[in-house]
Amino acid sequence: MKAVIMAGGEGSRLRPVTCTVPKPMVKLCGRPVSEYILDLLAKHGCTDAVFTLRYLGGQIEKHFGGEYKGISLEFSYEKTPLGTAGCVKKAVTEDFDGDFLIISGDAMCDFNLTAALAYHKKMGADATIITKRVADPREYGCVIAKEGFVVGFSEKPSFSGAVSDFVNTGVYVLSKRVLELVPEDTEFDFSRDVFPLMMEKGMKLAALEESGYWCDIGDFASYKRCQADMLMGKVKCEFDRSVPEIQGVSLKKPCFVGENVSIGAGTVIEAGCVIGDNVTVGKNCKLMGCVVLDGAFLSDRVRCNGGIVCENAVMERGSAVYEDAVLGGGSVLGEDGALEPDVKVWDNKQIPAGMRLKQDLKYGKKPAREMDEKGVSGETNSEITPAFMTTLGSAAEAAFGDRVIVSCGGGNAAAVLKACFCAGFSGAGGRVTDCGVTSLPALIHLSRVMNAKGLVHVEASSKARITVLNRAGLPLTRVQERKLEAALNRGDYRSAEWDGFGEIKSFKNASLLYSGFLEMASEFSCRYNVSVNCNNPLITAAAEAPLKKISNRRGESLTVNISRDGTRAELFVSEGEKASFVKLVTIVGADMMKKGFDVAVPMEFPSVMEEAGKGTGRSVHRFYRCTNDNSDKRARELAAAQPFLFDGLVLALNALEIITASYMTLGRFLETMPELATENRFLRIKCPPQRILSRLADGTTGTGEGIFLGEEGNRVLLRSNRRGDGLFMFAESYSQESAKALCDSVEKRVRELLGE
Repeated sequence: MKAVIMAGGEGSRLRPVTCTVPKPMVKLCGRPVSEYILDLLAKHGCTDAVFTLRYLGGQIEKHFGGEYKGISLEFSYEKTPLGTAGCVKKAVTEDFDGDFLIISGDAMCDFNLTAALAYHKKMGADATIITKRVADPREYGCVIAKEGFVVGFSEKPSFSGAVSDFVNTGVYVLSKRVLELVPEDTEFDFSRDVFPLMMEKGMKLAALEESGYWCDIGDFASYKRCQADMLMGKVKCEFDRSVPEIQGVSLKKPCFVGENVSIGAGTVIEAGCVIGDNVTVGKNCKLMGCVVLDGAFLSDRVRCNGGIVCENAVMERGSAVYEDAVLGGGSVLGEDGALEPDVKVWDNKQIPAGMRLKQDLKYGKKPAREMDEKGVSGETNSEITPAFMTTLGSAAEAAFGDRVIVSCGGGNAAAVLKACFCAGFSGAGGRVTDCGVTSLPALIHLSRVMNAKGLVHVEASSKARITVLNRAGLPLTRVQERKLEAALNRGDYRSAEWDGFGEIKSFKNASLLYSGFLEMASEFSCRYNVSVNCNNPLITAAAEAPLKKISNRRGESLTVNISRDGTRAELFVSEGEKASFVKLVTIVGADMMKKGFDVAVPMEFPSVMEEAGKGTGRSVHRFYRCTNDNSDKRARELAAAQPFLFDGLVLALNALEIITASYMTLGRFLETMPELATENRFLRIKCPPQRILSRLADGTTGTGEGIFLGEEGNRVLLRSNRRGDGLFMFAESYSQESAKALCDSVEKRVRELLGE
């Protein structure tokens, strides 16, 4: 057996641990992770292996030399990034004849590689991907297989787009002929380029589900979990499991203690702790679920609860490191100081005595929470603080690249949070336009006028809501979402030079421009006396003039109900005459198609829109809530030119103008429209959403964002929310009772799968 070990990654999510050490050399229970991989290869008869190297690769070559346990080692360096396939092509020599193995040098596993080779030959495959079920697929490539062969992929999807439990582990069996697809000295990737090309050419791409252990130690949670699993015996691997007996010290098994470790009397080290070589731990300390790397010094009365102390770091007397906090290599945490949970301190920093550090010393504070469907929310000045908003501003520059426009609702809190966002965006080098106090619909309209790359709207009372959207009110793409969350979570954003701060422009006429836009949308007179109902005073003020303009004072009363954020509307005359948001969008969309235009709606919008467009010769395009690729580009382009999708007041005016032109009442007009009843629900779940979706999908690959159960006109769209802790259900049927019954049926199946 011959193997290529991919070991060129930077391990950016493990910084500061990987600031000075390549990820394959990161230690797990005292040994570099790449040693365990070589042990596995030796166990299965590997004779020759090549490391592909780039970031700090010299450390790996120096550590291993030319041989390890009978395996002849060679080292192939990339001068420029070549991608996973490009680096393998460069590394494979003429000696690699027949099938060979590709494996990651920075992921822990104990797979049966001999069985994988046998399976590859049995299937007659050109390439075989070893897959593994995981709880969270968002940083992996999902593999969709049928009868042992790959039928589809979903690369690093959102929870909304994941419909498979199985992910690409980066462990492959490859026939050398596959490398003929890879161009020389070109960045080329297996998941993104080679495997889709193989499927396009009809080559055999197999998938093998492995039941063994696999953990990509790509972040601190998995880094700690992997070592805990090793201590619990969940991984077939070799390391020194002996624990010394030290007088006056409580060492609770299982734990790992390296060589030349000194521990003072009265110290308690709980099960699950990992302590490297040459570590000193003082008296009366307490360590729980933590990792302490080589050469660290922990003085007396130190507490480390779930944290990581890097090489040669110092914790002075009485200091503490809490859950998922990291004290960087060579850094000093002063006496009685503390790192709050999740705080990262980079290498060689000094934290003063008594200081409780609540934010990263180099890269800013971690976010209060993940992005939800529209942005970020939390308690004002507790979770959503001025410091957080500055970080969010810098992160937004990483996601949008340059220019955004920003507004806020009323109140000092919203104004201050907005100002801090602008400062952060400017500090990262981006240009930002501050539109002052205005409504979200007015900001969305301005984003179309100014062709801004993104928009941010701040509302703050006891809770703050920060809405982050693309131009024209479209949701963020998955690429933008990942960039934003990476910047928030890991500090992956830039800091401008002193003379490179971006310009902050002030623009106070957003509401005036919006009023002019509404005036153009209200060039008609309807039969109703129209009023607005909205608990947002900015929306109510904007609606006053256009609704007064179109109203018939002697007419029957009609109320426009508009959502608090101003993006949705419904019309109400009486219980027998009311139009929901879906019906209003259908009215306007159908009218557009009759006039010769295609329309766009979200994926979850009922198929009544297609029914309304029959006979017009026009098409309905659907866009995703978190697009993972460019497949819905046309739909998003159309949606950007359809203000009624994201502006409740514009939607109501457009619909009323169409109804007015028909000389019908609202109720009579609705009778002419195709009818589909809808039922929407949200279910909170306690397991990964793709685990539910994959069991309900029945072998299909889904919509690209969730799965449809049933057929058009009588179906349920089931998709995850962005956080992955809940499922949205969008049912449509020919009566309200049957739509409700559909939801009941799907909810029952979901709860059965959840074991409730």
